[in-house]
Amino acid sequence: MKPQDAAIGIGRWWWLAVATFVIGLIALVPAALLERLIAPNANVQFAADSGTVWSGRGRFRVATGTKLLIIPLTWRFAPGALFGLRLGFTIESDSPAISGTTLIGLRFSDVELSNTSLVADARLLTLAHQAATLFAPAGKVRLQQAGDERLRVRTATNTGEAWRVDGVMGLHTEQLAFGGIVNAPLGSHDIKLTGEGGSIKLSVLGSSGPLKLEGDGTLALASPRRFAFSGFATAANDAPDALKQLGPLLPDGRQRIEFNTNW
Repeated sequence: MKPQDAAIGIGRWWWLAVATFVIGLIALVPAALLERLIAPNANVQFAADSGTVWSGRGRFRVATGTKLLIIPLTWRFAPGALFGLRLGFTIESDSPAISGTTLIGLRFSDVELSNTSLVADARLLTLAHQAATLFAPAGKVRLQQAGDERLRVRTATNTGEAWRVDGVMGLHTEQLAFGGIVNAPLGSHDIKLTGEGGSIKLSVLGSSGPLKLEGDGTLALASPRRFAFSGFATAANDAPDALKQLGPLLPDGRQRIEFNTNW
């Protein structure tokens, strides 16, 4: 072998060794590194128990008013997401606060949720807005997606917008209640959430229980943030009085609802 060929061969092996070393370092990055992604004073804190950033176990600590919820979870790398040019992870949890699974696809510009099947404690709704703590939500909330449904979330670039959401997510409430307003379950409701950029459209698909709902709403994410709902409500005979005074009573027993407020 000529000296020149030998040098080329050594050079190739050297680059292969370096690449293998770098890949090994990336693969062994400890899960504890993820703890630094959340601000120390945030209402949600994360603690890694074991594993790496690619596969591991940890716990979220979520402050909801005066209650602290502990959410253990596991995550693992999902290579199939690479076909969509995303870094994918399957997230699983099994706790009273939240249980189920979802596939998170990460890209520099946005985050995509798919294959979601999660059941969460309604108290987690307080994370959406500080005012939600005043209503003391209780019950269960289910998030569900069919096989081809996606929901993408990204930071908005326009002034006055915090987020932009596109895609679909199914929402099912189970015996949802709001303490301080109606201290009794409101029933169960199937709602379709459709992201339309700077807003989320809510469509009631089905309803049962003390309060049945019909109609559509819009949650505006851009400033000024607004929530609007237009439709009908039907309260059962034995429902709390507060549910029978939501709007004008129509001849067929339904109440007309027109709701538009800041959030």
